[in-house]
Amino acid sequence: MSVAIVCDSSVDLSPELLAERGLSTASVGYSLGATYYSQGDQSHAEFYEALAQGERLTLNGVTSEDWESAFLAAAEGHDEGVICLCQAFGSSSPSFDAAEFASRRIDHFHQMDVRIHQTPRSTAGQAAIALAVARVSQTGGDRAAVEQALDDVTASADIFMIAPDVDGLDRAGELSAVQSQSGIGPLDFGVPVFRARDRIKAVDLADDEEQAEEMLLDQAAGILADHPAILVVTHALAPEAAGRLRDKASARLSVDEIHVTELGPTVGGLLGAGAWGMGFCQAPSL
Repeated sequence: MSVAIVCDSSVDLSPELLAERGLSTASVGYSLGATYYSQGDQSHAEFYEALAQGERLTLNGVTSEDWESAFLAAAEGHDEGVICLCQAFGSSSPSFDAAEFASRRIDHFHQMDVRIHQTPRSTAGQAAIALAVARVSQTGGDRAAVEQALDDVTASADIFMIAPDVDGLDRAGELSAVQSQSGIGPLDFGVPVFRARDRIKAVDLADDEEQAEEMLLDQAAGILADHPAILVVTHALAPEAAGRLRDKASARLSVDEIHVTELGPTVGGLLGAGAWGMGFCQAPSL
């Protein structure tokens, strides 16, 4: 008995790691101005350069057709169907509704069970969850075991990001909303630390980048509580900062596994080039 696991491409995991863990993805769509892209059509440098030039970003999410194709391809060789991990980031991404529609079509035309799980974690946080449940599946867990693991690890999953400035939020038209909801005052007089769940929220304001990283690690340590963890460090054209955070996290937290990814459009489109951070969850019990 086995189940396939599908998530959207905003997890930003490399093709090699996806293949190694038996994970499948459906591509997130987005528009820059009037031009539509699927994630992967542009390099990260091209994407962030377009943002810097003032191109307006719209997150279109995953289409039902792309979900359906991903479900059918992933299900081959799995007799218990598909589990889909679907994040809902922001109000402009209809991926969840599209996944539900695709699952009904799959059930009707192919008599295949697809279960959609909406996890209110984004990008690197969603990646950590996906890696956790993939481990359960690869060690012989059936659908019930995978879904139990999903419930267990999601409670400890989160993602925190650091931005060197708030220019990205300002260009995206989100700065005033994020700032008014933060409760920590203006964000342009320090280095903000953001929580990126279903939307961006400022949770701390540091004097400098080093203090911001310590604040981020404080948040992670409080949530993980010394449990072995899956960590996914991510960055938007900031590999040195990501490497530094990876090393600090490895020294401070109980690390079960750790990976570094490049941040794509979903959160990167709001924070802009130069952002970095970390998603995580407790490692699953096998």
